[in-house]
Amino acid sequence: MQEIGEELIDLNEDNKPTKENKSNKEKKPPNNLKFFIILLIIVLSIIILIYLYITYFSQQKKYKSVIILDFDKTITETDTFEQQINLLPTKEAQDELIKQMYSTENWLSVLSDSYNIFYNLNISIADINNSIDKVNYTSGMLEFFNFLKNKKSKYILVILSAGHSYQINRVLKRNNLNSFFDEIIAFNSYEKNGKIIFEKGNEFNCDFCRNLGLCKKNEFKLLKNKYEKKNIFFDKVYFICDGYVDFCLANNLTKNDELLIRNKFDLDDYLYKYGFVKDIKCNIDKWNNGFDLINFFDNL
Repeated sequence: MQEIGEELIDLNEDNKPTKENKSNKEKKPPNNLKFFIILLIIVLSIIILIYLYITYFSQQKKYKSVIILDFDKTITETDTFEQQINLLPTKEAQDELIKQMYSTENWLSVLSDSYNIFYNLNISIADINNSIDKVNYTSGMLEFFNFLKNKKSKYILVILSAGHSYQINRVLKRNNLNSFFDEIIAFNSYEKNGKIIFEKGNEFNCDFCRNLGLCKKNEFKLLKNKYEKKNIFFDKVYFICDGYVDFCLANNLTKNDELLIRNKFDLDDYLYKYGFVKDIKCNIDKWNNGFDLINFFDNL
């Protein structure tokens, strides 16, 4: 009887959990904890991937070429403001205002004062609008814009003008081109109570442009800074222009850029007749009309 009891005791002790078995059970995590850990790892991995994408992929530098066009006598065949001077009643008054334009100490003041002369002569905003509407595009320029529509993703398209935005936008609106350009840089102006109101432009320090009230080199610098903040960098500049006031920016283009000057217009004379072409670092091409520009860009 004693031996049988001892055997029973031995069997009970074998079935009794040891300290080692208890420890193993305590170390083994429950299933819901395993699931939580796996879920946490997946979420953290997704967060890290998103961070890497934002930091190293989406924020990578993007490079685009920029096409900058002057407006008057480039996009348009004639100067838009000079067209409005024809509203003055006498040839003497017209000549006097043109003389003032080209000898001024402040071009923005000339614009503002000229419109005040118009208003004093009872020349209305409707008269001014009718005059602006008579301005024609340069031959082939609309065809050139149509050509660029199929290549717009390649370029940033900019108008950079010493004219004012009211007249520029009115000309462009005629052919639904206001939204075609990524940027329109000019003296900011708008119509209010039948009068054209001008806003002061950006400050700059430039001996060449000191009388204009607008420096194209400075405006281009501001444009570059604006796009670089969005991580877009200009890898090449095409500057299409015609006038003396375009020299400041032309003179600051790099050897990688292209200067496209209108043949036998003011900038052409300034560069070649007076020897300032030696100061230009970039390549120079000449054009007569929009069809020449199509040929140029089609052969790139």
